[in-house]
Amino acid sequence: MNSATFLGTGGGRFVMLTQRRASAGIWVKIDGRNYIIDPGPGAIIHALKHGFDPGSLDGIFCTHNHLDHYGEVEVMVEAMTHGLHRRHGILYLQEDVVKYISQYHRDKTHLVPLHPNDKTPVESSVVDVLPTHQHSNGVGLKFNTSSGVFTYAGDTGYNMDLAKNYVGSKILVLNTIFPTGHPAKTHLNTDYAAEIALTAKPEKLVITHFGIRMLNVGPEKQAEIIRKKTNIDTVAAYDGMTVQI
Repeated sequence: MNSATFLGTGGGRFVMLTQRRASAGIWVKIDGRNYIIDPGPGAIIHALKHGFDPGSLDGIFCTHNHLDHYGEVEVMVEAMTHGLHRRHGILYLQEDVVKYISQYHRDKTHLVPLHPNDKTPVESSVVDVLPTHQHSNGVGLKFNTSSGVFTYAGDTGYNMDLAKNYVGSKILVLNTIFPTGHPAKTHLNTDYAAEIALTAKPEKLVITHFGIRMLNVGPEKQAEIIRKKTNIDTVAAYDGMTVQI
């Protein structure tokens, strides 16, 4: 069964440094394979805590070069390769991330750079690499799985043209770092997430990657705002939450 487990739902440096929410990324099981997306600090601890074996990983995705997204890529490489004793798995890295990962670790995996608008083969399916807006050359990911489309938009600013890339998603994950009334050029807030959802029309919207302000007002209340504006099933992720794809 295809699923996504939110090992961490914190976003930004201050939540990462305080660990009010974990910064551990998302573990996805897709068509018999295991992947982790954006394993930030604490990824190994929270994977184990929630019952996942990092040694079973088949690939690691990292969407941009900020510490809360790439912080434990090398740790996960060591797990995936059984302590670097075997060459195994694939590193799917946005191209600016490559230089942050040591050659020592890259040599034990197969490296696939991620470029916007590419189609990247992943076993028997394809991942569409999506552009982002005004955020450190980052990318999003659209997994075309046997049970439906799982889209992770990545860190991005607001741009309605991007929403068209998310159409057809069974699950759409939006990194919504700020609450309503707090717009930012480089990240989404609740209001922007609602506008994107109205265009993309996913079966389920999951908001995650919460900053300090969002945590202070309550992500669940912000999800309810989106739900009322859009009539789309919207949930605020919490550490350890699993959704079926």
